[in-house]
Amino acid sequence: MRRCLIVGVCVALLIVFSLGCVSWWLERRETHEPSLLAFAEHCASCHGSELEGSDLGPPLVGVDLQNGDSTEALIRAVGAGYPERGMPGFGQSLPPELVKGLALFVSEQRQDFGTTSQSWESRIPDGPQRARDHDFRVEVVAKLASRPYSIAPLPDGRILVSEIVRGLSVIDSEGNQGPLIADTPRVWDPILSADNNYVMMGIVLDLALHPDYDDTGWIYLSHTHRCQLDCGFLLPKSMVQVVRGRIREGRWVDQEIIWSVDPGLYTVVPDNVSAGRLAFDHDGHVYVSIGGKATYDWVQWLDKPTGKIHRVREDGTVPADNPFEPEDEISTANTVWSYGHRTPQGLATHPVTGQIWGTEMGPRGGDEVNLIVRGGNYGWPMFTNGLDYDGEPVTIGEELGLELALEDTIAPIVDFTPAPAISSFEFYRGQAFPAWENDLIVGSLRARTLYRLRIRGGELVDQEKLLTGLARIRDVEVGADGFVYLLLEHGELGTIVRLVPSDARV
Repeated sequence: MRRCLIVGVCVALLIVFSLGCVSWWLERRETHEPSLLAFAEHCASCHGSELEGSDLGPPLVGVDLQNGDSTEALIRAVGAGYPERGMPGFGQSLPPELVKGLALFVSEQRQDFGTTSQSWESRIPDGPQRARDHDFRVEVVAKLASRPYSIAPLPDGRILVSEIVRGLSVIDSEGNQGPLIADTPRVWDPILSADNNYVMMGIVLDLALHPDYDDTGWIYLSHTHRCQLDCGFLLPKSMVQVVRGRIREGRWVDQEIIWSVDPGLYTVVPDNVSAGRLAFDHDGHVYVSIGGKATYDWVQWLDKPTGKIHRVREDGTVPADNPFEPEDEISTANTVWSYGHRTPQGLATHPVTGQIWGTEMGPRGGDEVNLIVRGGNYGWPMFTNGLDYDGEPVTIGEELGLELALEDTIAPIVDFTPAPAISSFEFYRGQAFPAWENDLIVGSLRARTLYRLRIRGGELVDQEKLLTGLARIRDVEVGADGFVYLLLEHGELGTIVRLVPSDARV
């Protein structure tokens, strides 16, 4: 009987984790079969199978398009065509989602997004890089021992780094990675890994220095706390937790829990899109983003932690002016600041206004830059500008029976469709690149592109690609020296690079 019980538990574990892995793999795939098939059937004979053009039609990549290359312009071109030039429209013969899918496919190829597997390729450029306002060079700061998630430049020029399944360490001013900091929250080896993709439960996430770090020494750390039998579960479960501590003589000391949830809200969903980004406003509050650690119906439930941005005071107490009241004793509603988020991969504070901003991954399209407002509902999974990964409309909200009006949601300030897999970002402040002051420096994963966005009065007024084809950019920070530091993923490893003015002597 005992052996049967052990076997049963092992089988259950295998089934649960296999299902989690399958779900994660299905969500992350980017093969876009319907769009590929439709392009091959309707477009390739004129524009070429590689969009290179032919005697019957012009190329669609490597050239300027006569009628624009925005998603809207491409949808119009595919739907209405240009009969006077011999190009038919497909708006009457193809469903609207396939017309949009074709437009997204062309746009993805024009921007050289590639597939997820191709995104692990990297190219750190040599020599001066030209940008609109500043020329710069890319310098390698440090090579890392394993795949990273976050960096925090320290005032003395060192860099604190988190590696997801390894822990915390410090990069010295010469670029050498020191030993692991002892006694940090436990991290666990991946459950499964293949083709540079991990399935994880119990990892280190984001780092943030207290605004008065020089005086307090506090370092804030998010991680996924994993428990099993000690929490009364047969299966391992996890959920994001935020702690703070100090580093003293190579050890993590004085730890305090700042934000956590009741173990009853832990889930068996892997940690791959758990987010856990941190930011401070100017009034002593810390914010944490929680991504897809559960099914999407939790996103619109205030008493569930996922799909939310939470807000507490720097010591973990709950502010009286948070917008929602808890619905039961294990509810997280009292710390919810905003909800309806899909995968909030970036969080940062405007250096002048103190407003909290976030970046969010959509499905195939619908990556967003959002101003995070008190009590705001950002619409997922009811509203998105993207398509599902299979090219179909996103109908998750309808299937879950959710009801929400568009006018009751907060629209993104910037929409990226197609989706470059927007990751972390930071507002620039410093003397190295003065023309970028208060602009957003935004990283991406799939597109391997670094963007600069200028937002004024709640509107995007300027956008520039600073680097393309670089690497998967996991984190973006600005150092005390005004240089822009990027945390890159290279398969199982990582690299820290920085953008330095071309004429700077370092």
